[in-house]
Amino acid sequence: MLLTAVTPSKYLNTVDSGHRAMNGRHILLILAHLFQRNGSPVSIEDAVRYLSFNCRYGRPSQIRKMLSVALQRELISRDGDMIRAEFLFDKQVLSPNQAAALEDGVVIEKKVEPMH
Repeated sequence: MLLTAVTPSKYLNTVDSGHRAMNGRHILLILAHLFQRNGSPVSIEDAVRYLSFNCRYGRPSQIRKMLSVALQRELISRDGDMIRAEFLFDKQVLSPNQAAALEDGVVIEKKVEPMH
């Protein structure tokens, strides 16, 4: 699946109803960062460790919820404990300060089950 400038609305809906809105574009950028650094597929544990502790995008529980949202929206697929990108992550342009811009940015509503 190639995500272009005209991204379907199912990828752009807000996933947090709190004070900090996270949209599908944020998820896409975070996932692109993960897969560009670690390749595809990557284990769920490695993804959580990298995104939470190395990049500081959010707490592990929030990262797991974000992965669940990404799976629901078909941005990733899952095979056991491995996740695979369902978009051309190597074509996404990432800003050098992305980690700082999205630090503590993963906030997902509580009704989403974390991916384990």
